[in-house]
Amino acid sequence: MSAAALTYRRARASFLDLSTGFSLSIAWFVATVAVIFLVIGVIVSFATGGTSESIWENSQYATRYFPLSMGIMITAAYLPVAIASGVTRRSFGWAGAGVVLALSGLMALLEAVGYLIEYGLYRLVDQVPEFTTPHLFDQGYQFWIILPEVWIIVAANVAAGWLIGSAYYKWGWLGPTLALPLLLLPLLAVEAIMAVGWAGSALDALNIEPLPTAAGVPAALAVVALTLAGMQRFVRTIDLRPQKS
Repeated sequence: MSAAALTYRRARASFLDLSTGFSLSIAWFVATVAVIFLVIGVIVSFATGGTSESIWENSQYATRYFPLSMGIMITAAYLPVAIASGVTRRSFGWAGAGVVLALSGLMALLEAVGYLIEYGLYRLVDQVPEFTTPHLFDQGYQFWIILPEVWIIVAANVAAGWLIGSAYYKWGWLGPTLALPLLLLPLLAVEAIMAVGWAGSALDALNIEPLPTAAGVPAALAVVALTLAGMQRFVRTIDLRPQKS
């Protein structure tokens, strides 16, 4: 068997382990977000005669920061298991990158479906959901724009979580805590480049013109790709911590 094929098999096995480990938490998260923001939120808004502001839009932060917390756990929770199972750090790095992309893709799909359902519900009462923060899309049915926007933003959050968690696992609490602003730079760069959500509102408040979409999306993708490539290298330098008896 070639080295590339062996790396792929190990990475696939580690990816499946990570996915299985995260699956229950993700399932509960998806169900909770759907119930709170879509079912309860929209029903309460209609029942109280609320404004036409989008309720589902508020879920964008839940679908960023919960995946970020999952990213923090990737190395600490699964690298020791992977190494003990014969998976190399290189293969684990590929598996981690796969989890980042898969988890962010799932969140993008959740957001797109939520916006689409909300749009349909609002149209039933002759309203159109209005967004309170900047987005690349204008309407909730534009899933072909919603998917890449959310995918890129969430991928940056999960990758940042992976970087932060790996730094704490490797160096302990003091150094990474002092360096936390630096560890957040890739995430903040993507947020600023995409200029959606809170970052878009901040840029508007500062009267800073965001990059055109045609330039911003490739630039944000490049930052995510560089972050994942850097994690490939970083993971290979991490020694396992001794197990406490």
